[in-house]
Amino acid sequence: MLLAATGPLRVLGLQVELLAGQTEANLARAEALIRANPGHRLYVLPELSSHGYCDEVLSQLDPTRPERPAQDAESGSVTAFFCRLARDVDAHISYGFLRDAGAGRTCICQAVVDPRGQLVLAYDKMHLCDMGDCSEIAHGCSPGEGELGVFECDGVRVGVTICYDLRFPELYRALAWDAGCDLILHPAAFVRDATFPMYHQQFVATRAVENGVYLLSVSYAGERFGSSVACPPWIGDVPGLAAPLAAASLGTAEGVLPLVVEPRHLEAVRRAYPYRRDVHPRLRAPPAQGDRRLQREKSGR
Repeated sequence: MLLAATGPLRVLGLQVELLAGQTEANLARAEALIRANPGHRLYVLPELSSHGYCDEVLSQLDPTRPERPAQDAESGSVTAFFCRLARDVDAHISYGFLRDAGAGRTCICQAVVDPRGQLVLAYDKMHLCDMGDCSEIAHGCSPGEGELGVFECDGVRVGVTICYDLRFPELYRALAWDAGCDLILHPAAFVRDATFPMYHQQFVATRAVENGVYLLSVSYAGERFGSSVACPPWIGDVPGLAAPLAAASLGTAEGVLPLVVEPRHLEAVRRAYPYRRDVHPRLRAPPAQGDRRLQREKSGR
């Protein structure tokens, strides 16, 4: 599905420093970076950006502990903070936090608030990592129920995935081909363990190009993280475009990573490389049923 947008969409990834368990400091740093970089329509923070992704935080998931950091998606203090900020800067903001899913369950969640200061999406991470230096399952995290994370930003349909979700091409195909997303966000906390060299930037480029979408992968700053990536729907020359398309990335320092979704570039890439047209009919899955939207959005409230 091509864009309903009439012009480019300016997006900014925020590669922030990880401050373990310091929620107020993390929120303040996010606000400072957003206010220092005005003019974008969508700002994207890393996985669990509000708490800091680390064992110190994940080890507090026991629902009987008074210091448990999990919050409700709609009424929690983190969402209230970003609702106010989104209204102030007139933009969408995507942020991460631990969601209290009830019945003792805690999900790794990436939420989105819009310029009106309303929560429009709360996507729970589907695929939990239990490999390399990652132990989300051992800490007691619960996976999402399999509903896709999709919202619209200035006429662009945007999908949301989280970190280890990147490893599963079925999810990206469902977002891009079935749900009609032209941009997919990938907030992450990729640790530079043994899997990192093969795992991160190569997978980001593959998911973007094979699906013909823009992909923004945003991780933390620091020597153990870094390398956030902004990838176009093709890398290299595209017939009809004056210049080749290229990915951009950051190092390990704190910083920002811009991405511009260009409708004209999407059209040129999909016209030149028509994978969607050429896929065998037997491999075409039925349309995905799982747009994860809040119940009030479904009911029109």
